[in-house]
Amino acid sequence: MLNIFSILRYWRLKLLIALFRALARLVEPPPRSSPDAILAIPSRDPGRAIKVHVYQPGGVPNSPAPVLVNIFGGGFVLPLHGADDLYCRRVASSAGYVVLDVDYRLAPEHPFPAAIHDAEDAICYVLDHAAEYKTSHVSISGFSSGGTCALAMLGLFPKDTFRSVITFYPSTNAAEDPSTRVAPVSGGKRLPAFWTRIFREAYFGDADPRDLRISPINAAGTTPYPAHMLVITAEMDTSALEAEALAAKAMGTGRSVVVKRMKRVGHNFDKKVTNQDCARAREESYGLAIDILRTVARQ
Repeated sequence: MLNIFSILRYWRLKLLIALFRALARLVEPPPRSSPDAILAIPSRDPGRAIKVHVYQPGGVPNSPAPVLVNIFGGGFVLPLHGADDLYCRRVASSAGYVVLDVDYRLAPEHPFPAAIHDAEDAICYVLDHAAEYKTSHVSISGFSSGGTCALAMLGLFPKDTFRSVITFYPSTNAAEDPSTRVAPVSGGKRLPAFWTRIFREAYFGDADPRDLRISPINAAGTTPYPAHMLVITAEMDTSALEAEALAAKAMGTGRSVVVKRMKRVGHNFDKKVTNQDCARAREESYGLAIDILRTVARQ
């Protein structure tokens, strides 16, 4: 009976997520990207590789450069690898970093901790290739659920593995009921609580939502935060307050933490190319990220 229940639950989630993916494609076409190269990084799973888009300073490989590992968003269910192309290109060209934009497996086909494992494997690959990357200067960034994943990585590696972490509108507390989350300022579009619950069920299912890899705010007292952190939030985003709460806890550890709440915009603001407020917030937030990465590279 339990097996039948699990199978029915999986197919219910799979059908609902497939519907959402189809609707999302109607609203906005799939991301288009133009990396300088594509890597196939070995996974911990035999016979499987992880796709990584590579952005090089100047467009071509050079001597080992600082590295930024980026993790895209999409609630761990939407195939949005490549959506951060503009950001990755800006960092490579303006900050002089090699940027590795990591693809990862999606739920419900590949539930937690598949995405965590893929991101972790990509970072291990970088650390194991000191001849190609400046492994003493590794930073990590992520957008939305990718920001959640980036924060989770901090607790999976030794202290000082990362020089900085940069997160854009991350969710940090999946134990909180989606219907109770409120944005600092009303007026923004929000994903209905029904779909947030479906995304969460598809991703971590019966796993404890307080798990530090799912809700990184619960690791705030023990996580070895890097010396520099940038947390970008949006005032019309229901994830803003929990992300800022994590940042406040990180400040208590003596880290250099920059928190910037973007005005008049909501979740995923930097991907909305025709909105002037979003364009302004995108330029400002990307500029802050590049400033921190430049600072870290000089240290």
